[in-house]
Amino acid sequence: MNENAPLPSPQPPVRNPGSTPDETGLGPLTWWAAGTTGKKVRWFAARAVAVVGSLVLLSAVVVGGAGWYTSRPSFCNSCHIMEPYYNSWQQSVHHDVSCIKCHFPPGAAEEIHGKMLGLVQLTKYITSSAGPKPTAEIPDASCLRSGCHETRLLSGKLNFNGVPFDHRPHLEQERRGKKLRCTSCHSQIVQGSHMTVTTSTCFLCHFKDEHFNEGLSACTRCHQIPEKDFDLGGGVTYNHNLAYEQGVDCSNCHGDLIRGKGEVPRERCSVCHNRKDDLERIGDHVLIHQKHVTEHNVDCLSCHLEIQHSLDQERLLHAASNCSSCHPNHHGEQVNMLLGIGAKSIHPRPSAMTAARIACPSCHRFGTTSATGAVLWKGSIEACADCHDSAAVKRLESYHTVLQASLSEIEACVGRVREALKTADLKPGQAADTLKELENVQSDLQFLRAGNDVHNMHYANTLTRALVEKLSALSRELSIDEPIIKLPELTKGAPPAEAEPQPNP
Repeated sequence: MNENAPLPSPQPPVRNPGSTPDETGLGPLTWWAAGTTGKKVRWFAARAVAVVGSLVLLSAVVVGGAGWYTSRPSFCNSCHIMEPYYNSWQQSVHHDVSCIKCHFPPGAAEEIHGKMLGLVQLTKYITSSAGPKPTAEIPDASCLRSGCHETRLLSGKLNFNGVPFDHRPHLEQERRGKKLRCTSCHSQIVQGSHMTVTTSTCFLCHFKDEHFNEGLSACTRCHQIPEKDFDLGGGVTYNHNLAYEQGVDCSNCHGDLIRGKGEVPRERCSVCHNRKDDLERIGDHVLIHQKHVTEHNVDCLSCHLEIQHSLDQERLLHAASNCSSCHPNHHGEQVNMLLGIGAKSIHPRPSAMTAARIACPSCHRFGTTSATGAVLWKGSIEACADCHDSAAVKRLESYHTVLQASLSEIEACVGRVREALKTADLKPGQAADTLKELENVQSDLQFLRAGNDVHNMHYANTLTRALVEKLSALSRELSIDEPIIKLPELTKGAPPAEAEPQPNP
């Protein structure tokens, strides 16, 4: 053997296909990766793992960044149809709360589901297939989640604009057979406000199909009987204890505070529904409210007409309209007397009863039957006693008796002046002015007879005094006897008769 000859290179052991790892001393992976081919495989495997890991990491960064970016409220505002909602959110008490915290229920799975729905909505917006009004709901779980309003159900009664309100029975119990949600009362957008209590919804639930001051519409459910005195003008004050002690129902004076019936016009259903099967189930109120209120957040006023609950500035006109449906304008003079308008000789002066929100049926509640069989509702001094003490009632009765008696003497004086004008030696212009003034007196006299002083005692007293003064001046000018009429003194605080005439509105 040549000692200088190179040694043969070591060869990897050959594994007998039927041998075990113990027999060769090599495991399957070691055997497979041995040699040049094994080095190449290891190189490619390492790089494949690196590429896949980089892609996974990059995808995680992209998805995380996209999730963060699309979760910002400013991203929601990138769609122009979201602008009114975004602006109202900015001005609301929730302006520090992100949109998804309310619109996505708590939990990672719910957030992923919400993101998928948002992606669908974004696709519709990009493809111009989205409607002008996006649909979004806020589950109760979002409102009651930790860190938000989780103690709301335990807070007991709260003061809402002077009305005691408890969240627990409204959310945990059925109200009028219906399951409510937070958004049943808190509207998502109301005249620029976000998640604001919609009082119209409260009125709809409490007053629909309810009699005034009964059941859910009972006044004392929300209001306490006022304890303070109310200044009604003309030196007249009023305290509700007087009516309470005599058992006078609130509706006698405040029956106009609820207006509307909250009905659902059928055409409103067709705005959202056009399938025959859906429209045939409109009469199923239980199903309708379950689908629209309990399962989905549909604003009550999207279907129902509004029920108003407030002081009505045109109250007397509304009260008279009930009568005018059969007797058109038959009570115009009485309404004008209450409003303190209609006279040509003095300025307007509303009755204290208008400030107290008294309606016609408050006094005209004594039914009689006419000769034709019609039922007539008449007033009585007994109605005055419901709100006024005995001294005031006697004083009002005396006023009425004296003022009514004066009308005959005023009418007689008008006749004397008219006769004297026929033979009076007056200049043409002066005669025309005197005749016009006499016509105004005659008009006001008719207004006093028809309007009835009891509807506005101060206004009628002031007007009667003005007529007497005008007739006295005309009588002196024509050299005839002046009217002799004794009128009751004006109540303290009542204004004197105006010298300048006020045109009839």
